[in-house]
Amino acid sequence: MSASDLMTRPTASLHSDDPALTAPQPGGASDVGADYQLSVVVPVSRESDTIRHDHERHAAALAEFGPVEFIYVLDGQFPRATAALEALSREAGHSVRALVFNQTFGEAAALSVGFKHARAPRILTLVPEPQVDPADLPDLVHRLDSADMVVARRTSGVGGSVFGAGKMEWVLKRILQSPFADLRCRVRALKREVAEEIILYGHQHRFFPLLALRHGFKVVEQTVRPGGGLPPKDTSAPLDYSMILDVVTVFFLLKFLKKPFRFFGGFGLAVLALGLVATGWLVFTRLAFGTPLVDRPALILSSLMVVLGVQIIAVGLIGEIVTFAYTKDMRDYRIERIIE
Repeated sequence: MSASDLMTRPTASLHSDDPALTAPQPGGASDVGADYQLSVVVPVSRESDTIRHDHERHAAALAEFGPVEFIYVLDGQFPRATAALEALSREAGHSVRALVFNQTFGEAAALSVGFKHARAPRILTLVPEPQVDPADLPDLVHRLDSADMVVARRTSGVGGSVFGAGKMEWVLKRILQSPFADLRCRVRALKREVAEEIILYGHQHRFFPLLALRHGFKVVEQTVRPGGGLPPKDTSAPLDYSMILDVVTVFFLLKFLKKPFRFFGGFGLAVLALGLVATGWLVFTRLAFGTPLVDRPALILSSLMVVLGVQIIAVGLIGEIVTFAYTKDMRDYRIERIIE
């Protein structure tokens, strides 16, 4: 289910009669609090008893930006967190809003919905528990003056070593030449246009900075101190089967999205060539040495490789045709400025 479907599907929400929850367009007549300079989007993926305390810490650290709106997206039914957010919303008014999904849809959907409801030109993504020291959050936001997206890079303070880096970063660095050392940290500051242009689904929130780079945005890392909060459960796990599939998906999206024949064609030609060589050798041995071909599994295997190679090449050609037909709607570049 896409994030756009979630916007139209009835879900349980806090203060559902609040006009601020209708996701008004910036500058519209119903755009309550249009003077916000920073929107903080916080996906909540599990029950939390400290959400109020952590909110107060984050709000105090970001007080220098004036009125800041906090958007909490609860990815499921969490009664204690919901009750705490209801109390915060009554006290803070429109500066604290909460959206509650009627079931679990994933963090990518939660972020997408939060981005659509954000009304400020700058957005900061957090998790309920402080992953970084709240005192370092203003530096992330200020860095947006020279970048489109800022990724928090936690350090342990011991020799500058990265806090929380694991197998995913190691794999991405070698397969995708990822420049990021701590993708498991969900604390990221970004401009509104980044959130509007990049579509997140599945588990692609893990690779949000890489997708932003692919779209031509300027993405930088900012060294911060760890905040002592527990990471979300899906980030503390080792590189498992599902994460490997996610890495393969992102690899294809980053490398071959607009040139599918380069991927399928190369692989298909390799299989086809191997099948033709094997079949040719079997035919040669039959003609030159009289070796019978009856009941030879190698002949069946080589023939299947020829057929499989042709099919893979055909899939690549179909993908290339589809890409050509819709290429006018796909933009893989970004104009930073025009000098006249």
